[in-house]
Amino acid sequence: MVEPSGQIEKFSPAIAARRGPILFLVEPMAPVTKRSIARLTAFLEQHSPDIILVAVCQDAKTAGVPQEAYDEIYAESDIAKMTRRIRTQNPEGIVRPFVKPPL
Repeated sequence: MVEPSGQIEKFSPAIAARRGPILFLVEPMAPVTKRSIARLTAFLEQHSPDIILVAVCQDAKTAGVPQEAYDEIYAESDIAKMTRRIRTQNPEGIVRPFVKPPL
C-alpha cells in the first residue's frame, strides 16, 4: 500500500473472509489514531471494488472514524452483526449497501 507520504507500507488485515469474488478485510482499530485512519484511507483509495474494508473499533469511537476510512464499520459490541452480514452476503450477488453513520 502506498501511503499519502509516498512511502510503501505492507497492509495485512487481521481477518480476510471470501464470499465468492467478494473479499471482506476486517481490521480492528484499537486504538483509533490519526495514523490508523490514514492507513485505512490510503488503502481504500487503492483497492478493488471487490474488496470490502471493514473497520471494527470501540463502541464510543465509531463516530470519530471518518467515512473515507472504511467501507463498513462496526462497534466491538456488533461483532455478531458483522459476522452475520459477511456470512449472508450472496457470493453471486452485488454487495449489499452499508449505510454509513451520519457525521
